[in-house]
Amino acid sequence: MKVRKNLTMSNEIASWYEEESKKLGISQSNMMVMVLADYIKQEKAFDMMSKLEEYISRLEQIAPPEKE
Repeated sequence: MKVRKNLTMSNEIASWYEEESKKLGISQSNMMVMVLADYIKQEKAFDMMSKLEEYISRLEQIAPPEKE
């Protein structure tokens, strides 16, 4: 299912989208979808990284690291 969204942006951002979509040979709509999808991936990666320290701590409680 696809959903239409309308948005307002600065001239600077609009120009960037126009230029980049022309370089890639895709529509501005497709460009926006690609950029937003990448943003979502980054957010998920940052979320996972922020939890990594907690996971390591839990693992160390279960099996403390061996001392040399």
